[in-house]
Amino acid sequence: MKISNLELPVGQNWSCHGCGDCCRSGMAIPLYPEDRKRIDQQNWTHADGVDPAKIIVMGLTSARLGLQDNGACAFLDAAGRCRIHAKFGEAAKPLACRLYPLVIHPAGKKLLVGLRFSCPSAAANLGQPMKEQGVDLAKLARAFLPEDWGEIPPPAVSSGSALAWPDFLRFVRRLDDSLAGETFSIGLKLLRALHWLDKVEQGKLDQISGEGAEEILDALMANASKKIPRLPAKPAPPSRFGRLFLRLMVLENARAVTIAEVDVRSAHRWKMLVAALRCARSSGRTTAVREELKVVKFTEIEHCSSVLSPASEAVLTRYFRVKIQSLHFCGQAFFNRPLIEGFRNLALQYPIILWLARWLAVSAGRTAVSDTDVLKAVSLVDYQYSYTPYLKWRTQLLQQRDDITKLCAWYAQ
Repeated sequence: MKISNLELPVGQNWSCHGCGDCCRSGMAIPLYPEDRKRIDQQNWTHADGVDPAKIIVMGLTSARLGLQDNGACAFLDAAGRCRIHAKFGEAAKPLACRLYPLVIHPAGKKLLVGLRFSCPSAAANLGQPMKEQGVDLAKLARAFLPEDWGEIPPPAVSSGSALAWPDFLRFVRRLDDSLAGETFSIGLKLLRALHWLDKVEQGKLDQISGEGAEEILDALMANASKKIPRLPAKPAPPSRFGRLFLRLMVLENARAVTIAEVDVRSAHRWKMLVAALRCARSSGRTTAVREELKVVKFTEIEHCSSVLSPASEAVLTRYFRVKIQSLHFCGQAFFNRPLIEGFRNLALQYPIILWLARWLAVSAGRTAVSDTDVLKAVSLVDYQYSYTPYLKWRTQLLQQRDDITKLCAWYAQ
């Protein structure tokens, strides 16, 4: 199918600035058969600064790039540059390396493009406007999309059958509209979006289609704005169950996940078990899981202010809008989950980000989060997003107790 209709994220910039974070992550970078063949034909030797025996690691059914002893990619040189890129050009690199941090998701006759904010340049909105990169992105999409990508069906809106793509994308546009604009905080906008989606589910309106659907969704959004005019001054506290799950989800996003650390023989597993037990108890002190996340008192984190500056509000608004615009929260892009459930899980990232930002602030001796804390927390969360196994029952249990809404309102204070 011809690639001619790419939808690029609004207000998002990105260019690679060579920070090397992705090359030092210690993650498993998959290699497709074409990647392996190309690397084999490049004839690497010790004289090139790499060990030919360690550049590809074979598993039972797949292959990945090898790592240096410090966890960096086998091809990363001392100056932080890719040896493949330097010697043969960007097109010679593995597809996963060329694609990151881009995400490209089929949506009927369209391709929706987004970015992973685990890339510091994407999170900070640095580089060339995405709207100017359509030609290059179309070439990249051709390299990995199957020929029949236009036949991929849409996910369901709720638990019913799936709509046609045009009708499904109407819900997506309304979600994006709910989060657009700078007048209100992202916390308030998330609460309103959760409210009108609840009404869709309760009223079994997930099958509405055609022009009449526009009026219904507009009415639901207007009602949500009327029902929730502002963030609650005294929000209802989340349940103990909700707070417990939040702390455990924070830990999932705070931990470093490298090939070395997931080894069953690694002491990291015992360290994470201790950290999980402390999070479950929530008394005493945290466990230091990263250099910038130090041992601090849980009470200090809870008392830290997460009232956001306009700059931090803009970062979070951009993050959630890019996820929605690129469909990176439901369907095949996210464990085949329906739109409403996927958005509820996405909204949960908001209190997780704010809790992590508080932890970062307290670790640095502050009593309120800074823009730097928020930016770092967003990158940590998106580093794990859609890679960590999704536990749908957890999102569903939190929704049953109204804890998703309560957590969003509580940690916005």
